[in-house]
Amino acid sequence: MTNITNVDDNELRELLIKNLPANINAGSQKYNANNKTHATSFALEQYKFINFNSKEKISFMVFDIDEYNNQTALEYFKDVYGFLEYITEIVGLEPTYILQTDKGFHFAYHLKNWVYTHQAKALHYLREIKKAITDAAQLDAQASNRINGVWRNPLLHNYYYSHQINYELKDFNDLLPKQTKKYYKKCRGKLFVQKDLKVGERNRGLFYNAMRYAKYKENTSADDIYQFILQINRELDTPLEDDELTRIASSVYKYKTNNKISDKFGKVDAIKKDINEGAMEFPKMYKLTKKQYQEETKRRQSLSAKRTVSIRDKEKNKEQLKQAREEYINKKYLENKNKVQEAIEYFIANDEKVNVSKVAKYCKMNRRTVKKIIDD
Repeated sequence: MTNITNVDDNELRELLIKNLPANINAGSQKYNANNKTHATSFALEQYKFINFNSKEKISFMVFDIDEYNNQTALEYFKDVYGFLEYITEIVGLEPTYILQTDKGFHFAYHLKNWVYTHQAKALHYLREIKKAITDAAQLDAQASNRINGVWRNPLLHNYYYSHQINYELKDFNDLLPKQTKKYYKKCRGKLFVQKDLKVGERNRGLFYNAMRYAKYKENTSADDIYQFILQINRELDTPLEDDELTRIASSVYKYKTNNKISDKFGKVDAIKKDINEGAMEFPKMYKLTKKQYQEETKRRQSLSAKRTVSIRDKEKNKEQLKQAREEYINKKYLENKNKVQEAIEYFIANDEKVNVSKVAKYCKMNRRTVKKIIDD
């Protein structure tokens, strides 16, 4: 049934098995696809129509298009590859797979971090993204705006598998209206943050800060935590890779949801005390002779002067570190820019279409970095 190699069959099958529920409803026709439940591995081999996602979690954003410009989508775009060029241009990201239907196409984006339906904010964010893609690409709204339900099984249809997986909701942020972007702008937090982390202490330090942040932040998500430590990471002399930040945020989020963040990560009162304590905290002078008063004043002035010198030294050191960080970031940016340029030249030389996903895969870089370089 497929026009793709067995290797792609196996890879896409494995992706579906890992990300769909262990047992799903499926059937040979759309109308009977909810009648019986089967093991997912069996359903993928036997049934053309299967249920994606569930009432509890969403791991794929699935879309449908039957008509375009007063024609069937299949007539207009000719085949899967014609539609692939169109949808990649509209969304800016290549779908994980596209399959051909009788009238048009189904396609999906695989989500790295599953969206759980009890997470109201994340769920609403996902719905906004689905609606934005549906409107921009003129898709079938009734089928495309659903977050779970029956769609076609790609393994039993003509399909294209792009190998582009692990998308995050924020990858689609540019599609949202400005007011929606503003609504979903992540909180940065105002806790004391240890930013002068050495190379060997980066993971532990970011984990500690993330735990303190998450402990007292209500209704926080894994992405909120990620955005918080991302700001700290950007100020480190040698920042951690994005994958490491994602792992830290995911781990902290599990602690948070299981209510297992211990008191060693601080208490609210203790944090407030750290912030509100004075620098010198001299006691009030009273019952002193004039001589004693003058001596005590000189002593305090001396201590204050020493503290001022110490602060200046720290500020000077901080400025040097900041300069070193900026030099490192600029150097890294130029290296990545050269890699992207080489990739683009390679694809052009071989008469291949250039897009963000292909360049990212070729350079072994994340799509966000590649897109920023290309936009710049």
